[in-house]
Amino acid sequence: MKMQTSILKVKGLKKSFKRFQLGPFNFTVEQGIVVGLVGANGSGKSTLFRLLMNIMKEDAGEIHVFGEKRTGDEWKQKVGFAGEMLGAYDFLTIHEIKNLISYWYSTWNEEQFENMIKRYRIDTDEKYEKCSKGTKKKVDFIFTLCHNPSLLLLDEPTAGVDIVSQRKMKEDLIQFMDDGEKSILLATHTAEEINQLCDEIIVLDSGQIRHSFNKDEIYENFGRLWISHVTDTMKNHPNVIYCEQNPPQIITNHLETIENILKKEQITINQVQRLLMEEVLEYLIEY
Repeated sequence: MKMQTSILKVKGLKKSFKRFQLGPFNFTVEQGIVVGLVGANGSGKSTLFRLLMNIMKEDAGEIHVFGEKRTGDEWKQKVGFAGEMLGAYDFLTIHEIKNLISYWYSTWNEEQFENMIKRYRIDTDEKYEKCSKGTKKKVDFIFTLCHNPSLLLLDEPTAGVDIVSQRKMKEDLIQFMDDGEKSILLATHTAEEINQLCDEIIVLDSGQIRHSFNKDEIYENFGRLWISHVTDTMKNHPNVIYCEQNPPQIITNHLETIENILKKEQITINQVQRLLMEEVLEYLIEY
């Protein structure tokens, strides 16, 4: 069995602003894994990506990429970043931007670029500033993939993109992961993307990592229970993330544990329901 190795490792990362602080926190993205990064607007997702790409300088902590401490810019040859960073080139056509980007990457694949331009129906003679938000997202996505990266850092890549192109993007990401050698850190607000793409989930809230789960754990452990009555013990239990009195019900992140406690306390369980991913994300972000 192949041993997992870390493609991205963050240790004690921290960045402070006047009214906001990101971190300190730690997390790892293993080889062959897609990690979904979720959180409300303003939770710090985009700031995190800028720190990872060294666009913004951290106040504390270390970032290791491909097993080595991040230094210089050589590591960026193997990283694809989609984070709406092309605004400085608004006055250029997409073809002109491509010429700049392809010159920088020694592994640029022109054939792949041409195929993806056709696949996403992009007019390369159009100036970037004239493109719709969705088209800009698609162009950003194409540039991210066309230099044979091993790690993708994607900041809500499908936001504002048409449904057909969203499907194509998910297909391309699944194909990107096919060989088991690559990894993705994907910020998303879409439960469907998490269901179809992600192996692990990190929940970011007010600059802090509040939760970190394997996706299979969520399907297995999260549930809603309708019960005869809600006691103070249940309200305060660490595995109860939400409860209501009318009708009596609780949301838990560990069904087996809570079911055993309810039986011991002689609280009747009237119905049990597994949560959909959309519901899980709502409770993780809100509560």
